Amino acid sequence: MVIDFKTVPIEARPLLSGCTATSLATSNGSAKSAVVPYSIDSNVHANRILHRESIHGALITSDKRDATEMEFSSQSHLIILVSDGISGGCEWSNGSQSGKLASVAPNTIIINPAHSYLFIRKRTSQQHCRMCLLNIDPTLVNRLDVGEVDVAGLQFHQQIGIKDQGLSQILIAIKREIEAPGLNSRLYVDTLLMLLLTRLMRCASNFAMPRQPAYVKGGLPNWRLKRALELLEADQTKTPSLAEIAGPLRLHPTFFCRAFKQSTGQSPHRYLLEQRVNRAKEMMKDQKRTLTEIALDCGFSGSSQFSVVFKRITGIAPRDYRLSL
Repeated sequence: MVIDFKTVPIEARPLLSGCTATSLATSNGSAKSAVVPYSIDSNVHANRILHRESIHGALITSDKRDATEMEFSSQSHLIILVSDGISGGCEWSNGSQSGKLASVAPNTIIINPAHSYLFIRKRTSQQHCRMCLLNIDPTLVNRLDVGEVDVAGLQFHQQIGIKDQGLSQILIAIKREIEAPGLNSRLYVDTLLMLLLTRLMRCASNFAMPRQPAYVKGGLPNWRLKRALELLEADQTKTPSLAEIAGPLRLHPTFFCRAFKQSTGQSPHRYLLEQRVNRAKEMMKDQKRTLTEIALDCGFSGSSQFSVVFKRITGIAPRDYRLSL
């Protein structure tokens, strides 16, 4: 099951007490110094560390008897490969949403984009939990700018459990190279990083090919879901009523609302608000436009409503988000 949070800057909470990446030690006992703002319980052991100018990697192990808390809030993109899975499951929060997973499968991939917040609590499990953590400097994506895409507009999506075989193979290869560096290791890792970022761009970013709406039992058939999304997004400045959307689909408004939520995981109103907030974030890149103008163009009644909705969905005020661009 993939949990896709979209890319939402979250106001970072104070880091947990415990050992941070700046104090983790390598397997031979020597300390590595690196400015990587995340916090992990002191019962976690760092087996290997890779530290370069644009990437910081760590292989960590948590004992099966220990519950472990990890908190991430960084200027870097964070990729986590949960090598062994977590049989006891975990709890997570991104500052505005939270949930529980009964178990985490081996080689599960977690993506936490730069400027995002993520908290994970691993429960006690039947086996040790090994993870590969990669902190990647966002400026590294500039190397992908070869004319085909405008990387200035690239945004990765925050996800837990992304399923992509190519991405998994690349991360496993990086993990193995950290464990046992081979011939010409620096060039090999640099090449893998470019493949990793390219794969993330294709499957976990705003540049990814749109996925076909999938039918969910009890939800809307594909053609109705597609049509409902078209009606919701037809006029960004107007909020259609349930009847105005359900009518063309030949459905009762109450049934439509329930089936839409079954298909998408959110109500039509919530979906519409998230689309407007995403559109507003794109508009905010134009520093000449005022927040009030953006709010009105995105269908909000004014700057006050815009501010309340924006912060509720992203966890950060519109003004603070614009300052982070």
